[in-house]
Amino acid sequence: MRLTIGRKLSIGFTILILFFLISITAIYITLTRVQSVNDRNSEIYVPSMNMLMELKNQIVESEKLIGTWIFIQSIDDNPDKNRLRALINDDYPVLREELLGISQQWNEEQKEELQEVLRQINELFITYGFVMDELSDFMSYDDVMVIFEIRPMMEEGGTIVRNTRELIQSLDDLIEVQRSIVAQGQSDMQITLERFTSLSFLLGIIIVVGGIIIASIFVRMITKPVLYLRRILSEMGEGKLPDHNLKAREDEIGDMSKALNFLIDGLKEKVTFASEIGAGNFEHEFKPLSDEDTLGLSLVEMRSSLRHAKIEEEKRKIEDTKRNWSTQGVAKFAELLRQNNDNLHELSFNIIRNLVSYLEANQGGVFILSEDTEEPTVELFACYAYERRKFLQKSIAKGEGLVGTCLQEGETIYLTDIPDSYINITSGLGDSNPRCILIVPLKLNDEIFGVIEIASFRILEPHQIEFVEKVAESIASTISSVKINIRTTELLHQSQEQSEEMRAQEEEMRQNMEEMHATQEEMERKETESEGFFEAMNHSVPIMELSVDCKVKKINSLLSGLVNYSEHEVDSFSFYKLFDKVFMESQGMLNVIDTLSNGTSLEGDFMLLRRDGTTVPVKGAFKHILNKYGAPIKILFVVQKVKE
Repeated sequence: MRLTIGRKLSIGFTILILFFLISITAIYITLTRVQSVNDRNSEIYVPSMNMLMELKNQIVESEKLIGTWIFIQSIDDNPDKNRLRALINDDYPVLREELLGISQQWNEEQKEELQEVLRQINELFITYGFVMDELSDFMSYDDVMVIFEIRPMMEEGGTIVRNTRELIQSLDDLIEVQRSIVAQGQSDMQITLERFTSLSFLLGIIIVVGGIIIASIFVRMITKPVLYLRRILSEMGEGKLPDHNLKAREDEIGDMSKALNFLIDGLKEKVTFASEIGAGNFEHEFKPLSDEDTLGLSLVEMRSSLRHAKIEEEKRKIEDTKRNWSTQGVAKFAELLRQNNDNLHELSFNIIRNLVSYLEANQGGVFILSEDTEEPTVELFACYAYERRKFLQKSIAKGEGLVGTCLQEGETIYLTDIPDSYINITSGLGDSNPRCILIVPLKLNDEIFGVIEIASFRILEPHQIEFVEKVAESIASTISSVKINIRTTELLHQSQEQSEEMRAQEEEMRQNMEEMHATQEEMERKETESEGFFEAMNHSVPIMELSVDCKVKKINSLLSGLVNYSEHEVDSFSFYKLFDKVFMESQGMLNVIDTLSNGTSLEGDFMLLRRDGTTVPVKGAFKHILNKYGAPIKILFVVQKVKE
């Protein structure tokens, strides 16, 4: 039979347990009795005694307050009166209910005594109520009959004084009964505790002696190997690992030694694994001791985390490199765009040269939107290829090729994996055959100012494309500003030239005005002379005035005498109504109206037609009267001679 440590300890502890059970039983019985007595004292008799004393205090206080009510004249709303009402209506009922509740644990005699006390209190408070009703206001104290009836109650031998004394005596008797019960319980507890002390001392001696005997037996068998194991564990707690394995015994301590040897071997493997991880060797083979090996599993998880962290660190460095590359590029082109902002060609060349170099591409071009064509068209302003400036002229319409498509759609175009046979990809840069082509619109606020085209033999990465798109927006803003500056300069020059022209025109106009003024004065003079001449003719020769369409407007008095028409009758007469049409046809003047309408003067023999149908042969002439601008305003027919 293998005498294990458990069996050894079981024998010793069985003996101790027997002694312990005997002690516990005796102690339990004693403590239960003490607890019972203490509970009754603390839960019933002591609270009952305190409540009775509080009730006594309320009776004493109420006697003083009712005396004050009777002998001191005061208003109804007085602190003492309010206190007496609160005591009767609030404090006493609460205390009464508590006493009735706790008295259920008393004996019958005590219950009857309590009921008698409560009855006396009710009678006393009824008397108080009578007094309070009679002396309810300030004026009631002046009523002699009331005072004569009430005050004797509070005098020696009076109803209130006598009832209060009897009530206090009854309460004292009840309190004394409760006090004696409490004292008896405390006496019983003292006796029981003295017995408990003696019994505890005896059982303690038995347990101590038995423990010493059992301990002396097991110290040799257990303590020495356990101390050795403790020393080993202490060294391991300091981080030291034993160089040799522990010897195993045929008991639990031997099993502990085997387990400790297994643990030491596992820790040595973990140390080696941790060293390899520290050296950066994440591929070192390691197997946890079990599925519940917390440290081993943590080391494996740590290796995975470090491997993942290393990968993430490499990715982060790459992202940081790309981000720094983009940031530096944006700053570089921001500085570049502040230069040459008055020459689009130089600005375009500097942009494409630096952009191709920064992207490590092969060639590129900048197309600027032309404002001189009806249809949207971009022109090649700058071209850079193989580290040299190219002087090319090219114009691409909207929707034509890739550049035209980019101009039309306003979106970035990126092509890769271009076949070798696809030589000319309508890119605007010629017949090169790169591996990728990037075409980005120069767009600002949805307005396109041009297109940038980049061709490269190496594939552009997404962050490079994003960089070009970001720079393109800045370039578009700069181009917009440059165009505005150039346009402003042109308008300024044009305004200056127009100002010079206007000054010259003003001088010429001033001279023309002076000449016109002189001409007007001369015309006014001539007109005055003409009017005088015409007035003289009007009184000396027959005259007819016609409109430009040969309608008779008026005739003078001399012509009126020839044709027998008054001056007002001929208004708006047709030309042929005052002339013999047959005679005019015979003279070859059939189209005389057309001739006069064309501005041609006419002179010769004419035949006037009178009112009575007879004719008068005359020699006359048709003359046009012109305004100051040389345009005919009327026609005059002047009779030069009347023939017989």
